[in-house]
Amino acid sequence: MASSSSRAKVRVGKYHLGRTLGEGTFAKVKFARNCETGENFAIKILDKDKLLKHKMIDQIKREISTMKLIRHPNVIRMYE
Repeated sequence: MASSSSRAKVRVGKYHLGRTLGEGTFAKVKFARNCETGENFAIKILDKDKLLKHKMIDQIKREISTMKLIRHPNVIRMYE
């Protein structure tokens, strides 16, 4: 039987995090549910130490800026 702590949901802001959807060198993508609306999202969680070590901060900032501008039916939308 699983302990209650293994079933506890991790909360980040207004989101409850679930299973890992994908993983790369510098980040993980997690399933998330908005606690207020019940809407489902994917949240990218960056490994800050790896980003700093590999001097990737500027590249991530550019990625965020670009994703905020893109609106296309075949590209996921960035909300926050």
